[in-house]
Amino acid sequence: MKRLLFAGGLWLETVLMAALATIIVHRTLPDNAGELTWALGVLAIFAGAAAFLAPMGLLQRLTLQGALISGACLFILPFLWLVGTSFKYNREIFVQPPHWLPALPREVIRSPYLVKRYVRLPPPPHVGKSRWRAMALALEQNLWRQARPLLPQKELALIGVGSARAVMGPMLVHRLQKFEPPGFWNQPTSAICQKAVAAMTAGRVRSAWERAYRGLKLSGITLTDTHYHDAAVQPADIGWRVSSPARLLRGEPNLVAYNLAQGHGFTIQADFTLPKSVHHLLGITIPIHEDRSWQYVRVSLRVGVVRYVSKNLMFLGNRRWQSLIFHLHDRDPANETNMGIFPLYRSGVVDVHALQMPGAVQVKLHVTKISPAAAAFYKFTDSYRQAWYADRHWLDYLFNSVTVVILCVIFQVISCSMAGYAFARLQWPLRDKIFALLLATMMLPGTVTMIPVFLIFKHLGWYNTLLPLWVPAVFGSAFFIFLLRQFMRNIPRELEEAALIDGCGWFGIYWRIIMPLMKPALAAIAILTFMGVWNDFMTPLIYLSSPSRYTLPLGMYEFSSAHGGQFGMMMAAATMMTLPVVAVFFVAQRYFIQGITLTGMKG
Repeated sequence: MKRLLFAGGLWLETVLMAALATIIVHRTLPDNAGELTWALGVLAIFAGAAAFLAPMGLLQRLTLQGALISGACLFILPFLWLVGTSFKYNREIFVQPPHWLPALPREVIRSPYLVKRYVRLPPPPHVGKSRWRAMALALEQNLWRQARPLLPQKELALIGVGSARAVMGPMLVHRLQKFEPPGFWNQPTSAICQKAVAAMTAGRVRSAWERAYRGLKLSGITLTDTHYHDAAVQPADIGWRVSSPARLLRGEPNLVAYNLAQGHGFTIQADFTLPKSVHHLLGITIPIHEDRSWQYVRVSLRVGVVRYVSKNLMFLGNRRWQSLIFHLHDRDPANETNMGIFPLYRSGVVDVHALQMPGAVQVKLHVTKISPAAAAFYKFTDSYRQAWYADRHWLDYLFNSVTVVILCVIFQVISCSMAGYAFARLQWPLRDKIFALLLATMMLPGTVTMIPVFLIFKHLGWYNTLLPLWVPAVFGSAFFIFLLRQFMRNIPRELEEAALIDGCGWFGIYWRIIMPLMKPALAAIAILTFMGVWNDFMTPLIYLSSPSRYTLPLGMYEFSSAHGGQFGMMMAAATMMTLPVVAVFFVAQRYFIQGITLTGMKG
């Protein structure tokens, strides 16, 4: 009977682990009942064989360890999802079935190019696999003939007709399969092809092309003067140039084609003349259609005889049009990277060749090829950089949280240990009655004392300061005092008596004997205090009003209010807030478990 129970436990554990692995790797469980039944049967045979062939001691250890491992994997899954989501593009987050693992960026050495933007769907209902393969091939040929004249011929020539057909053909079939009703596929193949070609309008073709197309394009430039007035420079007035191995295909917009197999980078250069004096120029906006190649980009700007350079990390990591906005730092020293406005700093180099053209402006985008490992690193940390730029108070949040946590931990440990020592080891009148009164305060909800305590702190002038967040720790916590009292009662009194004989006072006994012996309990209290204060949201919300004094939980709330729709940034910010708690717990978990265990022992 025991072996049957162990066999059932092993089977449940292996089913859970196999399901988690299948979901992570293949993003979904098998939808075929036969495949699912076959997999469950194989796991049942494996569990039964292990249960009846292994020794009983080994079987017990396998079942216990398997239960612990499967439970840990199950409960750690939300945290892994949080961290994995912070590494993803937005399109990787909102897909069905979900992408559990973030995708590695493509190694792009040629641009423009096409990517497959679809997940292969199963054959339509009542259509066999062999018939569907023949039908899909016929559909690809007919839809490609219909779509090819509607595609941008310039980009098509650069990508190659064969490469474009290999991507666009299956994608058009996928979009047709996704949006047509099931009855559409019950017709003969010739009728399906005829209706599919008629339904494939120019709009659908352009939509599929835009989803798959990646290319580097440039358009007109906008200038901002010192009065924050914008003036557009028309593309015809800009002398765009590129260096080898790239080449420029002029048009509206301009297309930059490159092949980095023949070099390590190239430069895109624009020359034009300012409509006003160079002293009125504040910033410049460059519209750019990035190709998601994750090549590194540096920007330099020559205004008259002075050169400016960018120091922020910038990459070709997007796939749509966006505006790169730069302000000259010596004319606008405010750091506005949280608004997407990046500073350009004077490089200290004067271009003497520009003395003859004082109103000339030269913009250079230096594109440098990076390795696949570096591209993966910058892709995975992109949401973290965006979250950092999006809020300029992150350092304030972090400093305030660390300050409050350190003060609370120090004062909580000292005050609770001293109070616990007095209740556990010293004899004084009404000691037990006062201890019972202290424990009774634990029955009083915090919501009852919230308003009176707030009025007291406001009367003291502590509103909108960090004092209400850590000063209460000076007076200890009833629960922690109770834990330490229970722990100290397990310490032999012979140690105190020996210290008293040697002339040690009560404070010396507390500091030199009791405190070193209480390390596990103190570590448990420190961890609980750290976790409670680090994640505390209500107290900062009540007492703080200036963003520069917010702690991380309140700062996260403000950040989510402003950027709640950008889930990659939200998950990155949440990960940065969660990791310190996880790290502290894993570093001190031995002391934490030991302290909790020993404080529950009978004195």
